[in-house]
Amino acid sequence: MIESRYRRDYSGEFVIINTDIRRGIKQQRREWIANPIQNQHVSGRAAVIGSSAIHGQFDYTRLERHRGGLQGRLRLQTYASGDVWQHMRLDFYCSSDRPTLTRLQDTDYADSTTCYSTARFCMMWPGKFFLIPFQPPVNDLAAAAYLAAFDGHQEIFMLGYNQDTPGNTRRWQQDVAAVLDAYPAHQFYFIGPVSNMPALWRDRANAEFWDYRRFITHCDI
Repeated sequence: MIESRYRRDYSGEFVIINTDIRRGIKQQRREWIANPIQNQHVSGRAAVIGSSAIHGQFDYTRLERHRGGLQGRLRLQTYASGDVWQHMRLDFYCSSDRPTLTRLQDTDYADSTTCYSTARFCMMWPGKFFLIPFQPPVNDLAAAAYLAAFDGHQEIFMLGYNQDTPGNTRRWQQDVAAVLDAYPAHQFYFIGPVSNMPALWRDRANAEFWDYRRFITHCDI
């Protein structure tokens, strides 16, 4: 279960790095992983990109150059998972997929983008990745949305989240619904044809469904 926690209250956490059972007694070795990230955003708005497959409908790479008007008051911070990192610089990226992380850590991508992963991969490649806070047991698609809410964004625009989104678990749609339920005070906007959105999300009071034109106008893209 996901709880509605926030970065402002998060200093870090202990993670279990080894467990031994000797003579019926379980012994665990833990290590403290601090939170070195202070996300200071102005607009309270974020765009979460779930799939590069929407590129034919909307060029999401435009968000890399989005300035958000005077003093950035309408700027969207960008979050994503999957293969989106190959096409644009993001503010935040998360993955628990080893082949993806292997390719990513061989580049300089993490030098300018905050990249999140699980404790296992943070330990495997120290200094490359940051721990997903509290590590909720959800798919990467849901984890990206969780991070946006965890950082305190009140308006979260979900791009590339629909029936055609390739998820690496069967339950990814349920995992996204769990994020919506955990953060009822945040508004999630699913961008694209409403007919292609999972019915599971439609009865959530904090979920709205917009077409691309409305999103572009509202966010001054």
